[in-house]
Amino acid sequence: AETYFCFIKAFSNNEGGAIPPLSTDAISEISIGRESSIVSASTNNLSTSDGNKSRADKRGSIMYGIQNAVSSTIAANRRAFRTAKQKRLKRLGKRRLTKQSNLSVTKTVKTQLDMGNAILEDLYPGIKIDTSSDACPKCSYVLDEDSIILGWKPCEVKDFSTTCPSCKHKFIPKFSVSCNLESFMGSQGKATPLYCDYLSPWVLLQEIRGLINTERAPQLASKAAKFFGIEDDSNNVEVKGGVDAIIDPKFRDGNGINATLWWNMIVTFRRFKIPFTFLLQGSYKDQQLIMPLLEDM
Repeated sequence: AETYFCFIKAFSNNEGGAIPPLSTDAISEISIGRESSIVSASTNNLSTSDGNKSRADKRGSIMYGIQNAVSSTIAANRRAFRTAKQKRLKRLGKRRLTKQSNLSVTKTVKTQLDMGNAILEDLYPGIKIDTSSDACPKCSYVLDEDSIILGWKPCEVKDFSTTCPSCKHKFIPKFSVSCNLESFMGSQGKATPLYCDYLSPWVLLQEIRGLINTERAPQLASKAAKFFGIEDDSNNVEVKGGVDAIIDPKFRDGNGINATLWWNMIVTFRRFKIPFTFLLQGSYKDQQLIMPLLEDM
């Protein structure tokens, strides 16, 4: 009311005149208008806050869905990786080896294999190569040839051992070679069995490559001549190296490392049905063992 009278007095031209009385209706209209404006403003504020809250909730739900999708994808990838790893380990743990009798070869290869076995029997009458009588030194389990092969560590060129399938003990396997030839030099002298370390194909390949790829002079030193089974003299006998030295009969004579390498090649080639006639060519200098067949020409 005091504000009303002040405004009337300030803007009235009749300063001396009487100030009209303030009606309660005007006061009520002003109050109602003010209250309605306050209510509408608060309503607008509430509606705005509700809209902002709904938009925030919507954004939060979208982010939550994205996080759930990413987490699900990561979890699925981890499960798939673990499953693939378990399958791979299971497959490697259950390696299978094709039996020698189940290996298929062509007619030409079979002819070479039969001829190689016949020539080997001719050079070493009554030859017997035993690859399935070696026993584990820890549990005495007798390993056959396939068990020895499955116990090798693939692609290891410096691991000479196999693993026993019974007790998992690692040891160096052996095989024996015997024949009726009196001049055959075994581990304990002439006419005795020759015991050789059974080398994996990777170790054998590494050793043979070292012999073939090494450049040798026409005249070998005494150490190299001794390795190749050749008696060296003061004149340094001239001999051949590389493949020619390996197929030389003197290379496989005796019971040293050279004989072990040569008989390992015979055992490995026979097991996987690979022709080995060329290894016997040195015993037939005047005759070519590997002759081309008509169907090969």
